[in-house]
Amino acid sequence: MANEFDRIIKETLREGLDVLLEQVLHIKYKAIRQIDTKLQITDEREADFIVVIEKNSGKHEIFHIEFQANNDSKMAHRMLRYAIYLDEKYDLPIHQYLFYVGRKPLRMKGRLKRPFVDYNYNIINFKDIDCGIFINCERVEALVLSILCDYKGKDVSIFIREILCKIKERVKEETLRGRYIRQLEVLSKLRNLQGKVNKEESGMAIVYDIETDIRYRQGLTKGRKEGREDGRTEGRRQGLKDGLIEAIELAVELKFGAQTIKLIDGIKSINDIDRLHQIKELIRRASSIDEVISELGRCG
Repeated sequence: MANEFDRIIKETLREGLDVLLEQVLHIKYKAIRQIDTKLQITDEREADFIVVIEKNSGKHEIFHIEFQANNDSKMAHRMLRYAIYLDEKYDLPIHQYLFYVGRKPLRMKGRLKRPFVDYNYNIINFKDIDCGIFINCERVEALVLSILCDYKGKDVSIFIREILCKIKERVKEETLRGRYIRQLEVLSKLRNLQGKVNKEESGMAIVYDIETDIRYRQGLTKGRKEGREDGRTEGRRQGLKDGLIEAIELAVELKFGAQTIKLIDGIKSINDIDRLHQIKELIRRASSIDEVISELGRCG
């Protein structure tokens, strides 16, 4: 599926996979652990989610979950390859589910029938899932996914407002709240609802803006002040550059945490003021640090 949606869904579900297993698939279990999703099958493949579940009876089973944003005529072949590898490696019962999150009608089949094989896996269209499962969940990671579900006749604008209000209620920390809202914006593209999300969002004071943070503004002010005191054109440019870098460093730490030293080291080597402004804007709109790194990699 498209990298943008793939990243956001994995990011969203990493902490909320139990909601999908319990509330959508109705699986009862005692314990759950994720296992390596990289499968060495001639050409390496990486699955979305593979977990080993311990049932209350003590029995262990594998659940393999994929998400797909586009109809893929070869999806059954891909799923079969995963199944064969997992069966060979783990020798446990395997259950496979493909969740379709795309905008176009679902056309993929859950069966591959040939003279030499008759294989089945489960396909679930997210549009058929009751949005109440996610919108009423305390886990914000699951709440974000409700934008992909069946709205049950609700007015779309009212429904989006309900999601945003619940995010605001449940996430008090501004930078984390902003991250969830950015995830919601990305997923809303799969339902052609990004414009409505942005409209409702703009009417609610819930999105964290790094440029309003006093520490961010202090960084820019410090740089400009040092540039004025220097008096020379080059001195002013250096002061502005230093201020921008200090502000960017603070912005990254505030929004994504302190685990970004390598990224900051790379930014410190940039001398182009316009490029630094572009990076500042990129950080403002990004929903994850991976998105920032990916964009910087493309732009060089």
